[in-house]
Amino acid sequence: MSTSTQQIYLVTGATRGIGLALVAAIAAKDTSGIVYAGGRNTSAAQDLVDLAKKYPGRIELVKYVAGDQAGNEALAREIQKKHGHIDVVIANAGISKTTGKVHETTAQNFEAHFATNVVGPIVLFQAFHDLLKVSSLPRFIAISSGAGSLELLAHANIDNAPYGMSKAALNWVIRKIHYENEWLVTFPQCPGPTDTDMYIPGNLKEAFAAIPLRKPDDVANALVEIFAVSTRDKDGGQFHNVDGGRWLW
Repeated sequence: MSTSTQQIYLVTGATRGIGLALVAAIAAKDTSGIVYAGGRNTSAAQDLVDLAKKYPGRIELVKYVAGDQAGNEALAREIQKKHGHIDVVIANAGISKTTGKVHETTAQNFEAHFATNVVGPIVLFQAFHDLLKVSSLPRFIAISSGAGSLELLAHANIDNAPYGMSKAALNWVIRKIHYENEWLVTFPQCPGPTDTDMYIPGNLKEAFAAIPLRKPDDVANALVEIFAVSTRDKDGGQFHNVDGGRWLW
C-alpha cells in the first residue's frame, strides 16, 4: 500500500510519443511517485521497458485499451488494491488516421476516431471516478488538440474531419465532467505541434513545415509543470495550450 503522500499517476497511450515522454517527465520530477504506464502491448515497447528499468519500482507497465470497459475497471481495481487511490489520470491515448474531405471519409473512419478519442476517455473516467475522489487533489487531464477548436481551426483547409470532430467532442465531455464534479480538477490540454509518428494530413504537413515542431520530451516537461500547479478555480474546465494560454472552443 502506498503512503498517503505518495502520488499515483496513470498515463494512457504511454508506449511512444507524448505519452512515453510524459511517463519519463513525471518519473523524473516526482521522485516518490508511482506512474502506471498504459498501452495495448507495453512489454513490446522497448523504450518504455528501458524507462521502467531506469526507475525500478516507480513505473508499472499495464495493459490499457481505449474503450475496453472490463479492462479499464480491472486496472482500476488493481490500483485500488495496491494504493487505495489515484491522484492524476492523463487520458493521452488517441488516434489520427488517414482521411480526406468530409464527403470523402468513410463512416467507419469517423466511428473509429470517436470510439478511441471520445468514448475511450469517457470509459477511463468512469472506471477511475471513485479512486480519483479519494485523492486529496484529483486531476483528470485529457490530451486534446487545437484541431478541436470550432472557432479557430474548423474553417482551415486541413483534411482532418474525423480527428477534429473527435477532439471537439472530447472537449465538450471534459467540460461537462468539470461541471458535474465539483471536487475534481479536469480540463482538455493541447500539447501543440509535436514531432511524433501520429498521422498528419498532407496539407497540414505543409503548414507545419513553416513552424518548428517541438520534441515530445520538451512538450511533456511543459505539460507536467502545468498539471502540477493546476487548480479547479484557475484552470478547471478550460481549453489549455502548452504555453499556458487558452484556446477558444
